Amino acid sequence: MKILIANTLYYPDEPGGAEVSTRLLAEGLVKAGMEVCVVCATGTGADRVEDVNGVKVYRLRSVNLYWPHSREKRGRVARLIWHVIDVHNVVMSRKLSSIIAREKPDVLSTSNLSCLSIDIWRLANNAGVPVVHTMRDYYLLCPTAIMCSHGKPCERQCGVCALYAEPKRVGSARVAVAVGVSQYVLQKHLDKNYFPRAARTTVIHNCCEPFDGPTAPQRTRRYEGGPVRLGLLGRVAPEKGIEILLEQLLADDTLQWTLAVGGAGDADYLSSLKAKYDDPRVEYLGHVKSSEFFNSIDILVVPSLWSEPFGRVTVEAYSYGLPVVAANTGGIPEIVEPRTNLVFDIARPETIIGKLHEAVALLEDPRIHDRLREHAGRFTRDAMVDSYLDLYEGVLGDAPIKGALC
Repeated sequence: MKILIANTLYYPDEPGGAEVSTRLLAEGLVKAGMEVCVVCATGTGADRVEDVNGVKVYRLRSVNLYWPHSREKRGRVARLIWHVIDVHNVVMSRKLSSIIAREKPDVLSTSNLSCLSIDIWRLANNAGVPVVHTMRDYYLLCPTAIMCSHGKPCERQCGVCALYAEPKRVGSARVAVAVGVSQYVLQKHLDKNYFPRAARTTVIHNCCEPFDGPTAPQRTRRYEGGPVRLGLLGRVAPEKGIEILLEQLLADDTLQWTLAVGGAGDADYLSSLKAKYDDPRVEYLGHVKSSEFFNSIDILVVPSLWSEPFGRVTVEAYSYGLPVVAANTGGIPEIVEPRTNLVFDIARPETIIGKLHEAVALLEDPRIHDRLREHAGRFTRDAMVDSYLDLYEGVLGDAPIKGALC
């Protein structure tokens, strides 16, 4: 079976979990004996083809007003024009059509399509190639792909986003199978009438890096009382909820703690955080190695304000045997270890302190680390790859979807 995977970016360009998951899927499919090609966008150089760990990768130079993954800020009008072009990017469509004709894939598996254009669905339909689409963010619903404005989650799709998204909703009728990385993100799209002709909709959770063999995480830190070492890992931004956590910690006098913040963020925002929440117990580490970070803390906190589709850092922490106290937003509650029940209500931020006390109590159980590592074992690459292979084989066995758009 030959599978063509389309995603905005591909290794070594991995700014987030979607790109990591795409790489793990592609390399896992190669390991399973499949022929795999990836098409992605790039902001530099000319169109080129590379071999990356057995995966044939087409890197297509983006053709639009600007490259959106640069740090340069753009005006509202420029952003609007960029998104209008992006929906049906004629130049990128020609490039994609050529690749589909050359490779003749059995299945097209798409994820984030910013910079590539949803027109790839039409091209695949015209070539008789079934489309499996995975929702790893809210790109089909919102220009920012995160449905978050001014540091707060959008409770509903606004009028501007609905107008922007309508061509994508119509185009989604060309998708044969719709996959969500959580039930939350899948249902968010189904509620807006996406994928009306899909023969199947399902959930396949993301996986993390393999946690077996010589690369298995080794827990080196043991909590032995005193101040508990809390950790927050990821991009430091308002929607990540760091201010909610700091406000509750600094207002409470029942818990002894220190907080390590791993990850980079906007320099101005970081400066404002340090000035507003000036406390020696809070340490900003910047970029860190995840293995070193997880081995330096006792409990991970995930206080996300925005509705994260999955929340990879939660599973990564479990692989190190760490308890995770997480917000009840997006798809995060779906992957929290159910017996710990360490989910707090983001609408009642004061509940985070009670959950932190429960997490500290769990640390007294010598079996807790092994139990949490066992839970992380549910999110292996092999399990994810097997699930996708079942989908691909199933869609190839189905009759063409009646009334598919051309």
